[in-house]
Amino acid sequence: MDTGMFLTRATAMVAFVLYVLAFVPRFKRPWSRVRWSAGAVVFLAHVICAFHFVHHWSHADAYASTAKQTYELAGLDWGGGVYFNYVFTALWVVDAVWWWVSPVSHEKRHRLILYALHGFMAFMWFNGTVVFGREATRWVGVAGFAVVGMSLLASRISKRSIS
Repeated sequence: MDTGMFLTRATAMVAFVLYVLAFVPRFKRPWSRVRWSAGAVVFLAHVICAFHFVHHWSHADAYASTAKQTYELAGLDWGGGVYFNYVFTALWVVDAVWWWVSPVSHEKRHRLILYALHGFMAFMWFNGTVVFGREATRWVGVAGFAVVGMSLLASRISKRSIS
């Protein structure tokens, strides 16, 4: 594997790990914002690496590559998933900036915004790691989602025991 591909894959994995760590542990909440923001920055670096080293700054190439992967996995010759990646990147960066610029407003945002954002991001990460990921990436994805699931479950249990 050449350096460019290594950087592209490594930045994706580091961003995913930071995404997962932003959810746990709940008692270290101040660090969640740092991990969340660092994840957004590292993911942005991943996008830059992918476009530089893999797609040579060509949206058409990124679209074609996405279409090829989608066809190989699902039999659908469609590269539109690349647009979901653009939205994913923008949402993560905007959300991280919002958390720093206005933490009170970020914390008090409507639950629908919170659930929509995290639902979409989890869907994208699941597809990127478990569905489309290679063997090692797939196992990191499964482990990451197990950690997030256990963290959310523990959080719910702890809220119920306090009430």
